[in-house]
Amino acid sequence: MEERSGKNEAFCRHYLRCMDPERAAEAAGTADGFGLLESKNIRKRLERMREASAGQIRREDAVRRLAQLAFGRANDAACLAFRGGEADLERLDLSAVSELKVTEKGGVEIKLIDRVRALEALCGLLGETSAEGAGELYRVLAEAADDEGGWENG
Repeated sequence: MEERSGKNEAFCRHYLRCMDPERAAEAAGTADGFGLLESKNIRKRLERMREASAGQIRREDAVRRLAQLAFGRANDAACLAFRGGEADLERLDLSAVSELKVTEKGGVEIKLIDRVRALEALCGLLGETSAEGAGELYRVLAEAADDEGGWENG
């Protein structure tokens, strides 16, 4: 009974991360993810977990996540594009990827998130007006370029 309870708990945790019942069931070492979702105990546990996590998300979390998306690196996405099937998908941070497509010739097309939209949303959360936010964004980008010896002010 305890083993089943542990697997049910694992299923719920995986399901809330991926929202795919079959994948969650496989990760939890159980079968029939859709069948598990029909279980009253599973539905109750999912609801309790959702309620618990909903109260835990704070404004700072959203700001931090938007900043990661806006300023994050795309190295892992490039690794996936160049290595394809050789890439270890479990270790790659693909949060910057918004779309992934395999072409007819077997190539990989990767579309990244819109960083400008992420920056606009970030400025909105920080309470910046568009003019102030744009000025601040330019200042931060200019400082970053100076630190890296990149862009030149012309």
